[in-house]
Amino acid sequence: MKIFITGISGCVGHYLFDELRSNPNYHFYLLVRDPKKLRFSYKDDPRITILPGEMISVLTYAKLLGEMDTVIHLAADWGGNQSNYEFTVDMLNALDQNKCKKVIVFSTASILGDDNQLNPLAGEIGTHYIRGKYQLFKRLPDLAIYNKCHTLFPTWVLGGDSRHPYSHASSGILGLAKWLKLIRFFTVDATFHFIHARDIARITKFVLENEVKEKALVLGNKPISASAFLRAVCEHYKIPVYFQLPIPAWLVKGAAGILGKKLHPWDLYCFEKKHFIYQTIDAATFGLPTDLQGPAEVIRSLAGSQNKTIRA
Repeated sequence: MKIFITGISGCVGHYLFDELRSNPNYHFYLLVRDPKKLRFSYKDDPRITILPGEMISVLTYAKLLGEMDTVIHLAADWGGNQSNYEFTVDMLNALDQNKCKKVIVFSTASILGDDNQLNPLAGEIGTHYIRGKYQLFKRLPDLAIYNKCHTLFPTWVLGGDSRHPYSHASSGILGLAKWLKLIRFFTVDATFHFIHARDIARITKFVLENEVKEKALVLGNKPISASAFLRAVCEHYKIPVYFQLPIPAWLVKGAAGILGKKLHPWDLYCFEKKHFIYQTIDAATFGLPTDLQGPAEVIRSLAGSQNKTIRA
């Protein structure tokens, strides 16, 4: 089976490759901007073909795309719109709908409302990244390959260690560790889902190799409050939390103004909404093994390799 994968050099991409590599029936075609970012060996593996490039140049491989049995589109451009929409549409249009058996497209739960339906505000005031993902999902039904597509909507993605790049959220958490003795006394009124990249990889593999009726899947563990998550982080670092003072949204906005920082309209919307709760599935939904569903387990997996202890 010929599998074309974008975004393999990222956090989820590395975990996904761990899951798929053991199958001798797969030949991987990996679109990679910088092969030096790959933390797995590939040069001596005849089943791995590295395709130098990025989404802007994806049609360089238009003929090859027409030969693919499967496409897994992980790549995301955090600062742009075209790579998340136009270039992705170009890639999907290059597929042979008679040859290609399945397409797995990664989006983001940020473009959805509480009912798991598209949130129009994501297309109006979202960041470039969010608007691009919104436009793509709206466009998918118009594409010839649509009946082969599954869209995955991860919530807050955590993950990373010495063999896997840290996700953006994980890097932020670890970067804040030195401030925990101060941060522990504050909280915000917010609720969210998170999911570990390893579980995302396992779910992706399951969708790839099995008949899954649902065309759109929102990936996340049970919702958790910001206060509870912060307490879990502090517990890992052995920092007691005696109390937590809520920080109102107006204070954050005011502080940004004083510092001369203009908040993006989407950030303002998130401050107002506060609670991002969806109808989610996780690894256990498909009977897959997981030991990373709780905040304590996830934090331990992220920070354990650093062997840090911060004393109060």
